[in-house]
Amino acid sequence: MTLFSDFSRLGAIFVCISAMSLTGCQDTATGGGGNGPVLSGAASASRVETPLPGDPAPGEGPQTPPLAETPPPSVEVGTAPAQENILLTPPENLRNQVRVALLVPLSGERSAVGKALLDAATLAVFDIADGNFVLVPIDTKGTAEGAAAAAEEAVSAGVKLVIGPVFSESVSAAAPSILDAGLNMLAFSNNRAVSEPGVYLSGLSPEAQIERVVTYAAGRGLRRIGVLVPPGPFGLRVTDALRGAAASGGMEVTRIQEYGNSPDEIAASVRTISDYDDRRAALLQQRKELEGREDEGSRRALARLEILETIGPVPFDALLVAASGPELINAAAQLGNYDIDTKRTRILGMSDWIAEDTGREPSLVGAWFATPPVRAAEDFAVKFRNMYEAPPPAIAASAYDLVALAAILGSQEGGPRFDRETLTSETGFAGVGGLFRLRDNGLSERSLEVREVRQRGSRVIDKARESFENLTN
Repeated sequence: MTLFSDFSRLGAIFVCISAMSLTGCQDTATGGGGNGPVLSGAASASRVETPLPGDPAPGEGPQTPPLAETPPPSVEVGTAPAQENILLTPPENLRNQVRVALLVPLSGERSAVGKALLDAATLAVFDIADGNFVLVPIDTKGTAEGAAAAAEEAVSAGVKLVIGPVFSESVSAAAPSILDAGLNMLAFSNNRAVSEPGVYLSGLSPEAQIERVVTYAAGRGLRRIGVLVPPGPFGLRVTDALRGAAASGGMEVTRIQEYGNSPDEIAASVRTISDYDDRRAALLQQRKELEGREDEGSRRALARLEILETIGPVPFDALLVAASGPELINAAAQLGNYDIDTKRTRILGMSDWIAEDTGREPSLVGAWFATPPVRAAEDFAVKFRNMYEAPPPAIAASAYDLVALAAILGSQEGGPRFDRETLTSETGFAGVGGLFRLRDNGLSERSLEVREVRQRGSRVIDKARESFENLTN
């Protein structure tokens, strides 16, 4: 890992976080060993205590005293007038602690997500944090009420920064206590509605993905675009993002069509957006006109039409399909059924099309989508799988990166640098999830690559930027 910093100029910080190598890290120490970081704070019913490998078991050596709250550098305890005041000084390792809260659901229906985030955060502590860094996991229970209580607990524990929560309703519930305490929050949500100064979202937003892939498509000469979206708030976000990206790229949005949940509803949506009925009727009408003619030219023309299903182009040369999983497979299968030729119409998609089996549906081979750089996260994925015997969910990379960032900024000479100016550095930060930066309004910006779906996997067709310099917002 390499750290470039110039703290005489706030906002000019560039942090390179590596999942595999820490060589040359400035003002940090490698976690693990006898000086390993601590992942636990005060005992609490809602806090998960995670011991480090190599820490002595109870009764087997020096123990770190349990903390109810971070003590001040010194506390004077008054006694009777005839006695001398006694000055209590905490141990050096307690005075220098940098405590960072991790607010995630560790119980309830969403606990699997929270535990995966905690696992990724633990890897970052082992890899990057020094002995003064203390990660304090607190259970949000996956609810707004739980997140509000967790935020109050974090403030009481004396943390300097809050990472999490995950879901937008939890972010909204936790934010008031965090902001009132003068702290900043790095949340995992991608819902722009809950961002604000001091509440920074690290989640990959659909807006960022759409802007990237549509801009690329426009640069390759595509000019008319349609979109299939699910009903509801997500579909509205996709539609708004598409309109903005298309306008910037000089494209025309020609069709917007919602699709339902069932295969029949999806088929009906594809039929509608492709103007299939009108194109089919045009073909039948032309056939009828030619059938009444006896000349050789008409007979040849009729023969050519006999092999067609429709006549005339679809009303777009690019189609964004905001779907994944079964809905994507169902929608893709209907493209050919309603005469959308994917050799002439470019299909555009979302970052989760990175799945290895996306190309099993032939109509998706050749589709384009935007995603964080895949290669950047490969080493992290291998390490996570080796440690926990399971592949990491996509969001796990964000947990690693945010905790690594906190560990590095928390180890700076002169004290932790968790202020807003530092967190919103223009140069951004490079982690296992790729290059990202936090903006003053609480949103985040990521450098994404464009990939093309192959029969097996995908390939890069436009690389992600390596820096934010000279990047037009």
